[in-house]
Amino acid sequence: MLIYIKPLSTFPKLHSDTLFGAITYAISELYPDILDQMLVDFEEGNPPFILSSAFPVIFNGEYKIKFFPKIIMDNDLSELDSKVLKNYKKISYIEEEIFFDLINGSLDELDLLRNYDNYYKFSNLLMKKDFNVDIGFGENILPNNLVNRLNNETKIFYSNGDSYKNLGLFFLIDFHDDDFRNIIESALKFLKDRGFGKDVSTGKGHFDYEVEKNVSLKFEGNTFISLSRYIPTSSDLKKINDYSYYEIGSKRGRDKSGEIRKQVHFFKEGSTFPNYQLNYGKIITSGDVNPGVEYGYAFPVRYNSRRYLNES
Repeated sequence: MLIYIKPLSTFPKLHSDTLFGAITYAISELYPDILDQMLVDFEEGNPPFILSSAFPVIFNGEYKIKFFPKIIMDNDLSELDSKVLKNYKKISYIEEEIFFDLINGSLDELDLLRNYDNYYKFSNLLMKKDFNVDIGFGENILPNNLVNRLNNETKIFYSNGDSYKNLGLFFLIDFHDDDFRNIIESALKFLKDRGFGKDVSTGKGHFDYEVEKNVSLKFEGNTFISLSRYIPTSSDLKKINDYSYYEIGSKRGRDKSGEIRKQVHFFKEGSTFPNYQLNYGKIITSGDVNPGVEYGYAFPVRYNSRRYLNES
């Protein structure tokens, strides 16, 4: 299933862990009787569904131009112009046609960069051409009040929100249990009325959405790229080798009482790894006062790594 999000106001970033938290909250409100067993299934490595992070999409009339995370590779780029490399470093997302050309082997990252001037760039997006759409994107720094319920002390902290013009987001859900299809659709309707994020009472985080069913990114290959934040299990870590290319991120959550939770590390979207199985990753519980669940299952897209094929 593919879900297009059309923000109607300032909107939070939606990584896979944030999406999972919002969907879990909606399920707890709509179907409280199934929540505990659902979380047990995730904890035991049998997730009923997995989801990606949300990525940009341009709305061009009836057409939608999707972007995927830049693939983390280990090519020797020393021969390339430093200005090109500096600019490419700023790119976070690549148009879907470029993305699929890279993973199916019809385009190499070196060839892309040798012809970099032929591509169009907007903000942190890379595309094959200028689609002649009036698009806008901006980040807003928003002040927030935090009240510690233990001592009633009020603190001000700041959060990020994004504004969109003819741009939106999309994310993917892969169902391992078809019974959850209707549950997730109900959760999305609930979130549409409520909004995403902590500032929904002030009008932020509201959206419309569209659903495309029966969308699949299942390909053959010896390698996979994760489209989600991925917290590896100890077994996963043993499989990481010289053909694994990744960036590591971290986050430290905060609950409603003000407790700062333990720092969590994860592989960022776009990280690539050899081997493939049904499920990679896990969820973990963090926090003492009001423990929270941190989602960390990989959303894998398989492809053949030419370097892996040549050297194996």
